Amino acid sequence: MTNGTQGQNTVIYAALAVILLIVIASSFYMFSQLNSLSAKVTELSGQNNNQNAQAINALSARIAALESRFNELKVTGNVILFYDSSCTFCNNKFMLDNLDQTRTILANQSIGLKTVDVKDDPRAALAVGVSNVPVFFAGAADLSANPKLVNFMNALSRISFNLQESPNGITAYPPVTAKVVANLSCAVPGKVQLEEFYSPTCPFCLPVSYGNGTRYNNASIDPRFASLSHDAAQNLSQILGAKISLKQQCINVHSLTDNEQVLNVSASDEGLCVNQVGTDAFDKASAAADTYGVAGAPTFVLDCQYITKVRDTTQLEAAICQLHPELCKDLPAPKLPQEILDQLASSANKTANATTNASG
Repeated sequence: MTNGTQGQNTVIYAALAVILLIVIASSFYMFSQLNSLSAKVTELSGQNNNQNAQAINALSARIAALESRFNELKVTGNVILFYDSSCTFCNNKFMLDNLDQTRTILANQSIGLKTVDVKDDPRAALAVGVSNVPVFFAGAADLSANPKLVNFMNALSRISFNLQESPNGITAYPPVTAKVVANLSCAVPGKVQLEEFYSPTCPFCLPVSYGNGTRYNNASIDPRFASLSHDAAQNLSQILGAKISLKQQCINVHSLTDNEQVLNVSASDEGLCVNQVGTDAFDKASAAADTYGVAGAPTFVLDCQYITKVRDTTQLEAAICQLHPELCKDLPAPKLPQEILDQLASSANKTANATTNASG
């Protein structure tokens, strides 16, 4: 090979090397650009996803706010649950357990459900004539605006709620213990103050007879009359002795017409009470009943603050021992009849079911 040929080859090899370097550099640059572009796309995609998610969340919140506002606008009547969160005697669990479910069902009927705790300020309850809690209350204007609210209150009466009407509206008291709103306790250390409010024609209070002398509430014929509140009060008076102060208050529950139609007795409860205890005692009993919000019989009031509508000795003992465990430490533990326990366990569900039935 000549020197000229060798020089040409050297030039060719050098040129190829330069070309190769250029290709390698170009490839590296392209690879770097592609990586950068891919990272940018990923970044933009992530930003878009975040922006989309934020937009969706904002839209969902707006929709929820609009739905809530719509529900508020379509509500044509409200029912209020007044309760006292400090009252362990009141069994608030009975009323509060299914509150969310009840609120949802009522909302579908254009009924709003509000809750008011009277623990620190009872003025809202007292302003509408609510004297003891827990209780459902529907104002007269709300009842007029929404007939389904009337249906709801009537449905409560079918599951043992006691309805009371007034110019302010309707109150529905549940079949559980309650606390008198804004009334001072008259508790005495080492003693329970027990008042029994009864009617002389109340078949669950004391023996009642027709006008001809035949027994009306004969337990051998109707076992519902096996337990009378008078008997329960006297039994507890004997059991607790000096630990109990018992006052039996005769009140007017049945009118002259009621007693004539049912018993063929030509006297109202008021007249019968006056004959039994005198005008002064009857007036004082009526005033006390108004203070406590007692509207029916039998009703027991403990320590001027707590109400229970039991009429069985065991049930009354359980109520007293719940409020005053120190008085019962030497007594056998009272046990409520199973039927009462079953009733309390299922009452919350019955309340929810009543709201469904009220939609008709």
